[in-house]
Amino acid sequence: MVTGLDLISELYGDAEATLVYDVHTATPAGTQRTAEHFRLRGGKISEILLIFDAAPWQPMASVIR
Repeated sequence: MVTGLDLISELYGDAEATLVYDVHTATPAGTQRTAEHFRLRGGKISEILLIFDAAPWQPMASVIR
């Protein structure tokens, strides 16, 4: 389903990081702009928050049901 990925931005702090990227897919959704925010605790990832607009995926979800 995923055909490629383009990293747009990387932002880092002492206990967090944020990545912004485009995910290219072989689906009607096409390219999906995505952001991921990572929180670190004890040198390990403790939390990941994924942010994207799900609207382009809704027509495909109704076919799967």
